[in-house]
This record gives sequence, structure tokens and C-alpha cells, in this order.
Amino acid sequence: MSFVTEYPTWFILFCVLLGAAYAFLFYFRTAKEEVSVWLKRSMVAFRFLSVTLIAFLLLSPLIRKKSEIIEKPLIIFAQDHSMSIGLTKDSSYYKTIYPKALNNLTSELGKKYELAFLSFGDKIDRELKLDFSAKQTNISKIFDEINTRFANRNIGALILSSDGIYNQGSNPFYAAEKLRFPIYTIALGDTTVFRDIILKHVNYNRTAFIGDRFPVEVMIEANKAQGEKTEVQIRQGEKVIATKPLNFTGEKSFQKVTFLLETKEKGIKKYSISVLPVEGEISKINNRQDIFVEISDTRQKIAFVHASPHPDIAAIRSALETASKFEVEDFKLDEFNQSPEKYDLVILCQLPTILGYSNLARFMKSPVSLLFLLGSQSNIDEFNNLKTGLTISGSKNSTAETFPAPNPDFALFTVGNDIPAMLANVPPLMTPFGNYQYSPAADVLFYQKIGSVQSRSPQILFIQSPGKKIGIIAGENLWKWRLSDFQQHENHLAFDELTDKIVQFLAVKGDKSFFRIRVNNRFMENEEVVMDGEVYNESYELINEPDVSITIIDEQGKKFPLVFGKTDKGYHLNAGSFPVGNYSYTADVKVGKNSWRKQGGFFVAPVNLEALNTIADHNLLFRIAKTHDGKMLYPSNMQDLVKLISAREDIKPVSYIQKRYSDLLGNILVFLLILGLLATEWFMRKRSGSY
Repeated sequence: MSFVTEYPTWFILFCVLLGAAYAFLFYFRTAKEEVSVWLKRSMVAFRFLSVTLIAFLLLSPLIRKKSEIIEKPLIIFAQDHSMSIGLTKDSSYYKTIYPKALNNLTSELGKKYELAFLSFGDKIDRELKLDFSAKQTNISKIFDEINTRFANRNIGALILSSDGIYNQGSNPFYAAEKLRFPIYTIALGDTTVFRDIILKHVNYNRTAFIGDRFPVEVMIEANKAQGEKTEVQIRQGEKVIATKPLNFTGEKSFQKVTFLLETKEKGIKKYSISVLPVEGEISKINNRQDIFVEISDTRQKIAFVHASPHPDIAAIRSALETASKFEVEDFKLDEFNQSPEKYDLVILCQLPTILGYSNLARFMKSPVSLLFLLGSQSNIDEFNNLKTGLTISGSKNSTAETFPAPNPDFALFTVGNDIPAMLANVPPLMTPFGNYQYSPAADVLFYQKIGSVQSRSPQILFIQSPGKKIGIIAGENLWKWRLSDFQQHENHLAFDELTDKIVQFLAVKGDKSFFRIRVNNRFMENEEVVMDGEVYNESYELINEPDVSITIIDEQGKKFPLVFGKTDKGYHLNAGSFPVGNYSYTADVKVGKNSWRKQGGFFVAPVNLEALNTIADHNLLFRIAKTHDGKMLYPSNMQDLVKLISAREDIKPVSYIQKRYSDLLGNILVFLLILGLLATEWFMRKRSGSY
């Protein structure tokens, strides 16, 4: 312990001299013979010390203390609580015996180490959960959480308890490479292949049209069902509308069954697809899947116009064709001899071009919405002359690599969580280089990020004027985004959803109503239902003073009354998650004497990924443990972890010196000392009666 002050140390000498001078002037200049020498010296000493201490406190001294902190090693226990574990033959073990064994293990480890618990499935929970109810499994996400949450901690080891099955995120083996401490794994689940028929996947159009017949492809996997016969059924309500037989010929077989279903009524229709179980099946929960199809009576017509073919056109077209609500046509610019008004949206790929394809006046004069795809073949000077609301100066037709940076203030449509996750790992676009200036009325979806530096230049933006919408994607190689999405998730859903939202916003005719509700028509059962609302007065000025109420109604007629929250620009509602089913809603608002109402619907689709694969992947757990100097154990011998971790010399406490400062001026002991010195001196003076 020591004292520090913001003044030079030699200032303490002034404090001592002040105390000495004060005592001398008070006692020796007024010396009295009748006072004994020892009494006078005692009073001088008390006066000297009290004045010196008071003067020293005027220097605002601080007490500096050094203390040694010993940090125990931190053992992180991460528990997989996904449904795939609870669906195994030993499910009762994991609900009764396993929790007790786990409690014994953590109690022993807690005697010597600090423990932190995490549970994971489709999300991370900062507590130990053993209900095995998570609908999806993302093992790689747990490694990201540990890297972020426990940075700069004395981590001794990670214990990962899982069955090794994942159906979200990247490969856990590679995601774990960033961790620099031992990983021990507890292998849960069962690697035995039992008799099981699995409805693996259903391919279908999420949108169909009245009078059409839309295809439904059912992918079926069968394990150890050789010689068995069954059938696939499709039900609408209680009515079976289609069946097809199945015959299994091998120990492990795959079959694809295709149906063509008719559409007769408009609306959101639910179809239940199931494979009738065979004798001896271990699980029947994976024999069924529900799908929801929106039956519409109108298609939106999209025209691609270009100077030459480009892979970006193929990528966008493939994304649009997954939803049959779009009718897509393809033209070269010099062959487009139709009226633009025939289409809901015209997509201009790298037009105008540096090769002379620049006659776009008829598109600009038309009220039809436009989507510009700019790239290396675009003539930027000619593009600037179109006066779209975006000007790129000084480009000289050169390009730069830019990554997307989502704009958190974008409000034209909602972007789901899957899209930002996909964009975080996509390759860059080749974007026209230059100084970007855009209309104050523009809405930026993504900004450009060069390396790790985010700029204010837009990569994707929208400009709205009375009667016309223009979208601009400043960059080419969108096809690489679609491939990256498949590499990350083994599907194109995120890219297709992003494309669908951009095209849908531009293709939809302007809504002139005074009350508007924006909501997706499809949610997964582990997603939250999110809605946005806008209210306008009769001058079409955006307002949010009145309250907006909404009632959501399920298929059984149960009502959920809710109220929108107010934002700076409008209204927002997070209604939470809903069970699988079809829902309708009615929203109301009163503006002055006018009352406005909006009605619509959405459906919640089931998540059944955990039931599709219940065969544990212990090989993955073994590889992770071996690569990180750990070991894989089974629940029966997981108590050995106490010995294994205790025997490691690299898992030990860490000590460090911590400096702390406290204000001496507020110290109660110093106050009592000064008070004691002054009180004692005063008592001695009164007792002697000489001063």
C-alpha cells in the first residue's frame, strides 16, 4: 500500500513545515512557565500532527493497493438439448439417469474449477437445459458464442455433450478450429441403424394458381425395411386426395414419389403428407410433414432485358421460378418490341452497356418498375444520363470488390435472420468504382463494405417517385451469392427469399390506402411473427399518433388480441411464435372520424429436421476432441473427465496483480484520527488551564 497524489511529492514537505510553524507560533510564542515540559511537548505534537494531516488531505491523496487475484480455470459445459437425442431408443435414459450422472460430474468439477453452462439447439441458452425439445441443431454456433462471451478468460477446457447431429450452420469440425483450448466430448445418442421410414424432404411450389396442377415431390428414405410395402398419402383436412404405393427392396433405399395436385380455391391451403408406418418402426414422428401452399389468381410478369446472357440473369431467374407467382420472360434489348406496360417489372442487366446498347428512353418514360443490374459492362456515363436518382461520378468504367453491409434503418420490407447470416459469408460483388450520390428520398438496403471498412455508398437501393419504382443493384456476380448460400446451408432459401423480396416490392403496384400492414405470409414454427404497419392522413403524410390494434385468429377460432408498438416511422409488432397452422388477422385504426381496417393471413410451417436423422455422428465428436487434445467419452464413463482434466498441467489457476485506488479524503479512520488529535489537545489545554 502506498500514497499517490497529483501534486509533486515534495509538496508533502510544505505540509510538515505548515504543521510545525502552526504549533511553534501557538505554543512557544505564548509559553507559560507553570505548564510542565512534557505537557507542552504533547500538545505541540498533537497540534503538529493534526495540522500536517489536514494540509496533506488538501493535496487530494489516493491510497494505492496492490492485491493478488487468483482466477480458477474455467470449465465450459455445453449441452445439446435437441429433439434428435430424445427420439432415440434410449430416450428414457436421457430423461432420468443422465441428468443425475451429469449433476455428479459437475459437482465434482465445481470443487476445483469454475463452471459455466450453455445449452444449444436452434439457439444458445446460458443455462443447462435437458428437455431435448429444440427443433434444430447448430453446433458451430456454440463455438462462436464461447469465443465472444469468454474472451480473455482463463478457459481450461470445453466439455461438449452432443449426438454430433447438426442441421444448421457450418461444419462444427471447421468451426471449432478457432478455439485454443482442450475439447472433451460426451457422445450421446445411438449410432445403431434401426428399421425406420423417413419422409426426408418435400419439394413443392409455395405459390400456385387457380386452375393449375402443381407438382409435389416426396423424397423417402427407408432403413432396414427390405420387402415391406406401404403407401404415401396426401390429405387436405380429413380427406385423402392422393395416394401412391411404396415397395422397399434394399436394406437402405431412397425413393421419389411425384404427385400433381389440382387447385380450385383461392387462399392458403394446408396439405398433410404421410407415409403409413410399417411394423417394427422405431419412430413414426418422421413419417409425416405438413406443407402450406398459397393459391392465387394472378401472376406477376417479369421481363429480363439484356445485351448478352449473364450468369446473374440465370441466378435471379432460378430464384424467381421457385415461386410460381412470377411469369418470367427473357429478351435482348434490340429484340424487345413490346410495350413495357405489359410487365409488372423490367430487369435491365448491365444496361446501358459500353458496347452501345443504350436506348432505354421508353423504359424510363413508362410507369413500369425497373431494376438495374450494374456491372463491368455497364456504361456509367450513359446510366447517369438516365437520371434514375443515383449518380456515379469518376468511375471510368472500373470496378471494385464490395461486400454487403445491411442498413439497419431500411424499412420498405422486412429481412429475415437467415439473409444477414448468409450475407456475412458471401463473396464480394464487382461494383462500379466511383463517387456515389443518390436522392435523399432513396432507401438503401445494403451499403458497400470494402474489406472491413463500411462506406456510405449504396450497393442495393430503391428510389420511389409518384407512379414509378426503381431498384438498383450496383454490382455483378450475384450468381456467386446463390452458390455460397448452397455451400453454407445446402439450399438456396436465403438467396431466393432476398430475390423474392426485392422483386416483389418492385413488382407490386403502389398501395394508395391510408392504412397498410406488411407481413410475410409464411413463418416457421420456431420463428417469431413480425409485422409492420403504416398509417397516413388524408394528405398522405405518415403519422403514428393513433393506436393500431390487431386480432390474430387460428384455425379453431381462438383469438389473440394485440396492439402495435409505435416507432419513429410507423408501427411494429413482434407477436411471438405460434403453433403450426393457418392464421387470419384483422387490424383496425381510427384516424379522426375515419376508421380503417386491414385483413389478411399467414401460415406457420412445422420444423421437422430433428426427426429426419436420429443416427448419432460420433465420428465427428471424436475428430473434434482428438484435434483439440481432448478425448471422446460415453455417458457411462463420463465421470473419468474429473481425472482427465485434473491430470493436465496446462489447466491451472492464473494469478495477476490488481491495482486499486481509493480516496483518502473520504476515509473514516483518517477522520477519526484527526478528530482524536484535536480533541485530545483541547482536553489537555483545558485541563492545564494555561492556554
